[in-house]
Amino acid sequence: MWIFIQRPPVRCRINAYFSALAIVNNKLFKYIRKVFLNKKVATFFVCLFIASFLWLINALNRNYKETLPIAIKYINLPKSKMLATELPKFIQAEIKTTGAKLFFIKFNLSETIVVIDASVALAKKQNQQTVAINTAQAIGNFSKVLNTEVELIKVKPDSIYFSFGRSYKKIVPVKPVLLINFDPFYNYNNKVRITPSSVTLFGDSTLLSGIDSVQTDKIVLNDFNSSISQKAKILLPEELENRVGLSADEVLLEIDVDKYTETYAEIPVEARNVPTGYQLKTFPDKVKITVQVPMSEFESVKDELFKASVDYKEGAKNKLKVNVQCTAPNIKVTKISPEKVEYILRK
Repeated sequence: MWIFIQRPPVRCRINAYFSALAIVNNKLFKYIRKVFLNKKVATFFVCLFIASFLWLINALNRNYKETLPIAIKYINLPKSKMLATELPKFIQAEIKTTGAKLFFIKFNLSETIVVIDASVALAKKQNQQTVAINTAQAIGNFSKVLNTEVELIKVKPDSIYFSFGRSYKKIVPVKPVLLINFDPFYNYNNKVRITPSSVTLFGDSTLLSGIDSVQTDKIVLNDFNSSISQKAKILLPEELENRVGLSADEVLLEIDVDKYTETYAEIPVEARNVPTGYQLKTFPDKVKITVQVPMSEFESVKDELFKASVDYKEGAKNKLKVNVQCTAPNIKVTKISPEKVEYILRK
């Protein structure tokens, strides 16, 4: 005898699974509520929170001693003197203050800088080769440095030594670092004017021998369409900042801009470096050029400003490249048609 057992449909099995899961979750929720909403457990957690809060308040109000590394920045170093030894970049300051203030200090420690004005520290000792200054006195009010009330116990190093060696001079040009994106119809009208165009460096002869120019801070101008005057700081590599002096810390950049338009000219092609006794004829004998010219100089554009030429020595496959020169500095040749010309050489 055969007995057939029919399995319930898949949908019924899924519904049964979710029903069982809901029952388990309901029991678990009741158990958690029973345990954690119990009055004794709730009282325990409230007391724990209050105790932790009181401990934290007590810890923040207690005084602590801590040694902190703080960066130093030197200003107004003598420009005509050279440091023979490197100055310390950090001090180790031992302070005493409350936990709350110490937390605030540590949070802002990366932005905290001690500024030491060398002109004040060295004012009465300008003729000495080595000068020692008291670090704590040079810093002054340490609470002002940290923006909160603290007791300064001690500082390491307790003295900072300025040792000056023999200083040499070198005049180098200033090169501006400009990133200019012009408005499509605008461009330079003149070269960028730099005042002063050069500076005097002071330092060790070995260091100065490797410096041929100095650069300015990068200036970025987008959609540029008007003339400006702007100051730019002169930058030295970080390793030379306190070892090389500058006669000027910044320069004035004057950038003249004008609106440009396009015009055309047709000029004859001349030949250069043709062998003696020969004549070179190009086909065509004239080229058409497209130029950009400032609107203020448009009326002065003449064919005589341009000179097109080919060099016989550069010939390849019966064609020569056309070079166009313009005597006006603000006019730019943007296209030459044709760029190469055919030629024949005859006696």
